[in-house]
Amino acid sequence: MNTVLRDKVFMRLLSPDGHELPVLSHLTYDPRDPYAVTVGFTHGGFVYAEWRLDRDMLRDGMAHPVGEGDVTMWPVLNGTREELRIELLNTAVFTVWAPSLWRFLRKTYEEVPAGRERVEDLDAFLEELLAAG
Repeated sequence: MNTVLRDKVFMRLLSPDGHELPVLSHLTYDPRDPYAVTVGFTHGGFVYAEWRLDRDMLRDGMAHPVGEGDVTMWPVLNGTREELRIELLNTAVFTVWAPSLWRFLRKTYEEVPAGRERVEDLDAFLEELLAAG
């Protein structure tokens, strides 16, 4: 089918001093890059950063800690609210409501089931990826 999936979720950026900043995040899943979910962090209509995160890590991180190095994720229970914490570059920590993220991920797995990921034209995909920076 190759349908590009998009959704918006609110995340919270946690500052070291305990403050929280709501951040509108744009999730994108392109079956041509079946292993990744792109998260665009926006505020005030501006995209401040985009990260390509491993789709399976996002799924697994809602159940147990995953990752090392630049990206780590782990589940958190905030009162009765199930959240996923995502730490980027050991400095920025975001939280997202797990059910809203899972709703998006479920659609990605319906589009491209786990184990069926394929990059059809690897050379063209790499050329496009490198051109995008």
